[in-house]
Amino acid sequence: MEKNEIEEILKKQGDARGAVFHTDLNYVLQKTASEDSVAKIEEKLKEWGVNLVYRKVEPMSWYPVAWRTLSLLAIQEVLGWDDEEIIKMGRNAPRVSVIVKLFFKLFPDIGKFARQIPKYWTKHYTCGTLKVVELDKDNKQLILRLENFAFHPILCKYLKGYFETATKLTRPKDSIVTCEEIQCTFKDSTPYEVYQIKWTK
Repeated sequence: MEKNEIEEILKKQGDARGAVFHTDLNYVLQKTASEDSVAKIEEKLKEWGVNLVYRKVEPMSWYPVAWRTLSLLAIQEVLGWDDEEIIKMGRNAPRVSVIVKLFFKLFPDIGKFARQIPKYWTKHYTCGTLKVVELDKDNKQLILRLENFAFHPILCKYLKGYFETATKLTRPKDSIVTCEEIQCTFKDSTPYEVYQIKWTK
């Protein structure tokens, strides 16, 4: 990461729940089983001006989304992960998030889930607006639009995986769920990202 790229990310406003860092830590340890890897990632963040210690983060407290973005970038750089691994990391997060587990106990149905998505987003982030553009139960499709959340493309990859698993939690266990980003701020010069989610049953 170049210094100017880091500075641009750090200028961006908005906070995320500390739970997002716990899911990062969970996945890193799951894949590497190495405390040394965690220490190297924290050292990289410190080099970038972010004094973050994963185990000291409070899950329900607020932290800059810029830190959350740089956390993913530091993990990718230190561990040499490609974009596919970041997508897998996103897929893993809903399975271990305290907030997600509570939410899906309250809204296990796809229709109820879709109606609650905007509120669900605000439980995690103080910036960005997540909207349901379309819920088509007959054609098994959900389209989401995320506005005003242009931090870095790595978050697009992460959220692709995240939305996939979050939707799967509302479907039968044998359903196959896929998510594709069909519009992106960083590729299409639009003020929002659009995600198309499909399922088989």
